[in-house]
Amino acid sequence: MKNKKTAPAAALTVLAAFFLFCAPGCGRSVPAETPAPSTPAPTVAPTPAPSPRPVTPPPETPEPEPEKPIIESWPVRMYIPALGVDAEITDTGTDYEADTMEIAPSASVISWWRESAVPGNEGNAIFGGHNIWDGVYGQLILLDTLEIGDEMRIVYEDGTSLNFCLESVFVYALATTAADLIMDVRGEGKVTVITCKGPFNTTIGTSDNRIVATFKEENAFEIPDPPVTPVPTRQPRS
Repeated sequence: MKNKKTAPAAALTVLAAFFLFCAPGCGRSVPAETPAPSTPAPTVAPTPAPSPRPVTPPPETPEPEPEKPIIESWPVRMYIPALGVDAEITDTGTDYEADTMEIAPSASVISWWRESAVPGNEGNAIFGGHNIWDGVYGQLILLDTLEIGDEMRIVYEDGTSLNFCLESVFVYALATTAADLIMDVRGEGKVTVITCKGPFNTTIGTSDNRIVATFKEENAFEIPDPPVTPVPTRQPRS
């Protein structure tokens, strides 16, 4: 009688044959699995640092101009080179009866109305002189021949001086409506020089016209130093 295998033994035989056939490296070689190539990580460009914004420096604050000192000294001499004027200045007041500025009784002296400004300070400094006095030509008889820009120098009691230049010159009728403006002592700094023009009118006791020259301070031009002239000491201004 043939020897028959039992069912469990047969199953084991079949299963063993299956593993022998399929086990790697047994019976045939199985190539190793090639790994898929790795994808490189994307390169991220570095973010450039922001460029610093140009800084505009704040504008420089200009230093304030120093305040101009007030001139305390009185004017004592006037030079106008274009006219050959070299005249002493005397201070005068107001003739209240005639309601006019007093003028010194001399052809050689120029009067400064002390109720006006000191020349070089704020306000209108007013000077006057005769065109003719006692038959003698006055220092200012040719005042209307000046040209714009002509120079004038004022010398003060303390020996200092200021230069001025002509801004305007006009001839006015004595009864001009501009008289109040001409004699106004307020406003910006300037020098007004006045003299008569024309023959003496015996009816009104003066000439019919006035020459009015206006000067502004100007230190940009050169005036030769005037000769040293002794000036009498005056009493302090009250």
